[in-house]
Amino acid sequence: MANIRNKQRPFRLLRYLYEKTDDNHPVSTQELVRIFQAEDAHASRKTVKDDIDVLMSEGFDIVTIKSTQHSFFLASRIFEIPEIKLLIDAVSSSRFITKEKSEVLIGKLTGLVSDAQAEKIRRHLYLADRVKADNKQIYYIVDVITDAINEGRKICFQYFEFNGAKEKILRREGTKYSVSPYALVWDDNHYYMIGFSDTRQMMVNFRVDRMCSTELTNERAVPLPAGFDMAEYVQHQFRMFAGDEIDVVLECRDDMMKYIIDQFGEEVETWPAAEGAFYAKVSVADSPTFYGWVFPFEGKVRIKSPLEIREKYRKMVSAAAQEQP
Repeated sequence: MANIRNKQRPFRLLRYLYEKTDDNHPVSTQELVRIFQAEDAHASRKTVKDDIDVLMSEGFDIVTIKSTQHSFFLASRIFEIPEIKLLIDAVSSSRFITKEKSEVLIGKLTGLVSDAQAEKIRRHLYLADRVKADNKQIYYIVDVITDAINEGRKICFQYFEFNGAKEKILRREGTKYSVSPYALVWDDNHYYMIGFSDTRQMMVNFRVDRMCSTELTNERAVPLPAGFDMAEYVQHQFRMFAGDEIDVVLECRDDMMKYIIDQFGEEVETWPAAEGAFYAKVSVADSPTFYGWVFPFEGKVRIKSPLEIREKYRKMVSAAAQEQP
């Protein structure tokens, strides 16, 4: 047994360094000797040094703090603390991932840093009251879609929406959809599957968190059309461009420039208007999505032309202000 333990010692050392040490929490040679001896493994200053040398020769970034009692810590990891924080923020704020799955993922992410670092991250973690999906099949559904894309096969599934009583209602009275999936797209806190519909004979998008009873079929998928530009399709579907594009001139206050650039990019055409304002020429679709983007700016972004687009927007706002019968 002693030989087995001694062979395991470098792996135990690596695990201890990974879980317990960082630049603020080094471990001394004597502490490591005591830890191994408590596990009935042969250990001494020399064996600790030898094991450290082995790990370093394999590329692990272990820093030695030289003193009368040398101490060590693992300096580099797969992810640095700021990267882990960004990933955790993305998981915790995602509406697509259920609260339970968020907690599991965050637990795995904090396991990529030392225990002390993980505890600091947890102190600043905020999950309560965030809107989360309740479809607990999401992981399974994503897995099925990914397998279908990789294997070139169709999937079938049911799709639900909500009625006025917040009850889930299956579309098409529960009849399953048959789709050839091509891609998964993350947009505006939702996950979408893009594919070709057998029924509609066209490209379609489905929100993954509203899919259920999803199955991988043995039927071969319809091949993605030659020359199909997925990036262009995604831009048209999810960035106010679904439909025929038209050029629209917006009159904007100067402090709105950041929102124009965020939405349309730094190459958007702009020129000065009255003092404190500018014009922006953008290509969008005549759609509720575009009007819904303009509305929250409370007049700081106005539709200047074409006149028919201005009139459609005015009618939409007027209709929204009317009392329900």
